[in-house]
Amino acid sequence: MTFVLSKILWIIIVPLNIIVFFILFGRLILAARPRFGRRLISIGLILLFLCGLDFLPKFLTSILENRIPAGQIPERIDGIIVLAGMVDMEASRKGYVELTEQSDRIVEGVILARKYPEAKLVLTGSSGFLVEDPRFIEADYLKRLAVSLGIEEERIIIERKARNTHEHACALAGLLSGDGQWILVTSAFHMPRSIGCFKKQGLKVVPFPVDYQAKSEEFNHLSLASFLPSAGNLSRLSIALHEWLGLIAYRLMGYTDSLFPRTA
Repeated sequence: MTFVLSKILWIIIVPLNIIVFFILFGRLILAARPRFGRRLISIGLILLFLCGLDFLPKFLTSILENRIPAGQIPERIDGIIVLAGMVDMEASRKGYVELTEQSDRIVEGVILARKYPEAKLVLTGSSGFLVEDPRFIEADYLKRLAVSLGIEEERIIIERKARNTHEHACALAGLLSGDGQWILVTSAFHMPRSIGCFKKQGLKVVPFPVDYQAKSEEFNHLSLASFLPSAGNLSRLSIALHEWLGLIAYRLMGYTDSLFPRTA
């Protein structure tokens, strides 16, 4: 129920949907209430401009990504955990796996698996759809991709039921040894919430953040693009807000022990 409710609420509060609501509703009532209608349209356009600038998504994302740096990987590890969220199952075809912008997760996971040949590769994730379909399980797609990239099938552990970060942690805590050395691979902006969930379930992991969205310090300077809105900035803002709201919701529901988790 919590998973379904979170999906519905996010559809309502996603920034672009709010902007569209202001503009469309303002246009609908423009004839009957011209002054109020123009105000709503103006608010929508102002939000569209401000949310399209790179300052806000860069600021919110940088805080998330800098919270938990990569940990020191021990000489011997039991496995590499790769969290789902990078397969576009609707665009994938038979025998071909279409990846999203978060594809660094599985790429770096496979690289680590090849570097540590004795370690297991743990792939977790259901479909994330509101209505589950056994034909579309992300862990199955990721396993197929990992095997095609040279990882032996017997080294791969898959978990097929978890639909969100909390469920990933709960499922793997019951599947893996809490005394083992596990590397956790996920997007840098998603690492704080992930670490919080795994700590709550008593499964110690070494963070290996990937898929950085914010610019590095070498490129963190103002340019003409900094003052121009773009669809990419709006998308990055949605990702950052989703993660911040997720942190708040997980703390309120007791899925984590702190509002902004860290490793220490």
